[in-house]
Amino acid sequence: MRQLKVEAQAGDETAMLTLGDAYHYGLAPGFTSDGAWAAYWYGEAARSGSEEARARLGDIYSDPEDPLYNEATAFAWYESAAEAGCLPAQSALAQLWENPRSVPPNYTRAYKWFVKAAEQGDEQAYQTLDGLYVYGESVQSYAEVFDRLQTEATAGDAEAQWRLGKGYMRGDARQDIALALQWLQESASQGSAKGLYYYGAELMMGNNLPQDITRGLQMEKRAADMGYVPAQLYWAHNYPSEGEAPDEGIEKMIFGWWLAAAKKDYSEAQESLSYYYIEGKFATQDKAEGWKWHLLAFRSPYRQQFWRQTIMAPSLSEAEKAEGRRRADVWLAAHPAPYWPRPQ
Repeated sequence: MRQLKVEAQAGDETAMLTLGDAYHYGLAPGFTSDGAWAAYWYGEAARSGSEEARARLGDIYSDPEDPLYNEATAFAWYESAAEAGCLPAQSALAQLWENPRSVPPNYTRAYKWFVKAAEQGDEQAYQTLDGLYVYGESVQSYAEVFDRLQTEATAGDAEAQWRLGKGYMRGDARQDIALALQWLQESASQGSAKGLYYYGAELMMGNNLPQDITRGLQMEKRAADMGYVPAQLYWAHNYPSEGEAPDEGIEKMIFGWWLAAAKKDYSEAQESLSYYYIEGKFATQDKAEGWKWHLLAFRSPYRQQFWRQTIMAPSLSEAEKAEGRRRADVWLAAHPAPYWPRPQ
């Protein structure tokens, strides 16, 4: 760490950021968490041009439990990083505008930044836009959304029913787990793919309902058969269930789901598909095709935060990777659409 300090003091941006992390999280040997020093080194990195450091400063100043808490300063740092295209800052800024402490909420600004984050592949932003922001940037309050959803759900709109259920589950206007489950079940009973998906997940998790994995999987399968991609991915991840022998026909069907979802630009499906092709599982082995989907998955800044892009590289030759890159370029030329809105 002594060498890291020397490099940071010499103006090395990466060293500054790493040193800020060491003080912020207290994870490095000999370091305890020290917000003031973390803010100092993040500040140095931010002034050197680091978007990530600006986002980390936003994290510090937006935390009510941090001695340096200052929401106005948090807004400023998040805004600076978000305008520069920093995905974590865009997501954080959207959430801060939804639930600020020092100023009234501004849902129009929150919507703007959720859209920006979704365009970079943020899965949580997709869900928020599909739920609370179903009415777009005209949303002015949670209460307004709840009133509109309540009216539509009571009139029998299955899509409004699952959205209302999710809102009660999250506690957007108020939390009521019983009402949440009631509306999710009502939506599912009407055959809504998303109602089936969300209620099936509740049955499988067993946190708010008596656990019923068999029934939950049946609901997920119904939603998956209707073409709802998140249900397909969820069902695939939970197959086979405990004690169940794999079925080759079902696994080939799952491969088909991954392929269809990958073509719709779901990075999770693209990464899984890359594994199938590289390993020759349920498809003729084609390492170049696997590398193509791997590269496409990592176009998503959201995925870049959580996965190592080089994880599969050692098993491929340079020729296979080059061919994979060529195929990825061909695919991109034919699919110029952004990540959001995402086709179902």
